[in-house]
Amino acid sequence: MKFRIYFFAIYIFLGSLLPNSDFHELSKITTLLHHYQEHKGRTTNPLSFLDFLKMHYACADNKTSDNHDNLPFKHMGNSAYDYFVSTPLLQSEETMPVFMPEKHYVHLHFAIPGQFTGSIWQPPQTV
Repeated sequence: MKFRIYFFAIYIFLGSLLPNSDFHELSKITTLLHHYQEHKGRTTNPLSFLDFLKMHYACADNKTSDNHDNLPFKHMGNSAYDYFVSTPLLQSEETMPVFMPEKHYVHLHFAIPGQFTGSIWQPPQTV
């Protein structure tokens, strides 16, 4: 029983390292090596393995053929994990307008003594 638990734990861990792929893609590595040998035999120029990988995976103008469909990681399909992992629901955060209460300011009016109240607007008087 412990062996099964360890096996599935390692299987799920290694599967998470290769997103959107599955372990059956790793079984196609022999096809990749055979295809590399075919390309190397067809060309007279020396072809490094990195150049071969760039030619088949980095270049978008690569011709598609039956052999190219069998190469590993050529077509990223859905993994079985995609169907079991649920995505969280996205909720938009609505902001409610904040109403600020009106501020009332108290203006202090200093009392002006009565003798000076209207004297500025009166014509000069002789005393």
